[in-house]
Amino acid sequence: MTDKPFDPVAAWADMVQKWEQEINSWSTKLTDNEQFGAVVGNVSRIQLVVQRMVAEKMESMLATLAMPTKAQVEELAERMAGIEDSIDRLRLAIEARALTPGNAPVDAPPPPPEPKRTRKPAAKG
Repeated sequence: MTDKPFDPVAAWADMVQKWEQEINSWSTKLTDNEQFGAVVGNVSRIQLVVQRMVAEKMESMLATLAMPTKAQVEELAERMAGIEDSIDRLRLAIEARALTPGNAPVDAPPPPPEPKRTRKPAAKG
């Protein structure tokens, strides 16, 4: 007789392989019949109906509380991104114009108007 030393890794791998075969055999038997497909289809339909009902109730509750829905917040975020892009384009156009020769810097404020002289100097005499 040959005494092989105990290899825990090989024993573990063998146990896992047998376990996987049993699970695969069991799941194949379960999913092969038509009733399983019918049950899965019914559960999926029920889940969709419940999901739609929850969404409608949540939208109605948010409307009652005068709060925006997720879709409205996403739409607002898209609009804000568009506005930010427009502002960036305007800023770049203004900066490009300010750098062209003959244009005064955009950041420089106009000089203040000089006060009008309405009084005449006193006559010497």
